Amino acid sequence: MISYSVRNHSAFFTANYQINPKTSLFANVVYNDGRGSMGNINFNPALLVGQPVGFDYIAAQEIGRYSALSIGRTQQMYGVNQQVAPNWVLSLVGYYSNYRDRQPYLFDANGRTVGVHGGLSYTF
Repeated sequence: MISYSVRNHSAFFTANYQINPKTSLFANVVYNDGRGSMGNINFNPALLVGQPVGFDYIAAQEIGRYSALSIGRTQQMYGVNQQVAPNWVLSLVGYYSNYRDRQPYLFDANGRTVGVHGGLSYTF
């Protein structure tokens, strides 16, 4: 029997502020913490029929050591919306994201993203 446990915690905060009837500010912060691991790995080659040639079931029991996942991610978005005409809104958004792999075993997956984007929306 093989067990796999997963735990994920998320928290978020959102704020909107109406400066005037045509202009609003907003902020959004999200944090995720995820962990997972495999355990109770017990391959008994005597109980398995048709063992592939060259496959080492005893050594494969170590796979649980490489299944431990522990990641954290923070994402922040800040912006402004400006109504420029009836039903038309111009938006400017800045964002920051930070991904952290606390238990890398294949490669380092840590990284940050920073950016700005804008848009024009039509509301019905």
